Amino acid sequence: MKKRVLHFAIVIMVLAIGTVAFAVPTNQVTRVQFNQTFTGFCCFTWVESVTINEPRALVPVVVTLSTDYRATTPALAGISVNGHECLTTAHLNEYVPSDGSFASYTFQWVVAPGDGLMKGNNTFTLCGGMDAGGSITLGFNTLAVRMSK
Repeated sequence: MKKRVLHFAIVIMVLAIGTVAFAVPTNQVTRVQFNQTFTGFCCFTWVESVTINEPRALVPVVVTLSTDYRATTPALAGISVNGHECLTTAHLNEYVPSDGSFASYTFQWVVAPGDGLMKGNNTFTLCGGMDAGGSITLGFNTLAVRMSK
């Protein structure tokens, strides 16, 4: 019986430590829970941004976008590092079902020091665009940034 209690206590401690280890500061995560529609050629800001504080010795960061979307034409999504041009590498396919549903998409960008990172605060803003006359609607989505280890 004592072994079971001890094992149970160890499991609870591991879960508690794991939860704290995965906690993310609020400035490093943006959650949007309403639809936003964007129209225009690539590339322009899609408003959402996150920040991270880089140490003296710059390290790569990972920016993750997880979103539901509908797009009337193929779209490109990217991130702008500290207001620089949009780094576009994510391609979202046209998706306009008659039932009004959304497609789900998750993408990660690895941003290296040479991509515009600087010591101190760094801002990563979602950006992108479509073909002529196209639009994209982002549904529930999360943009997050974390330092690589």
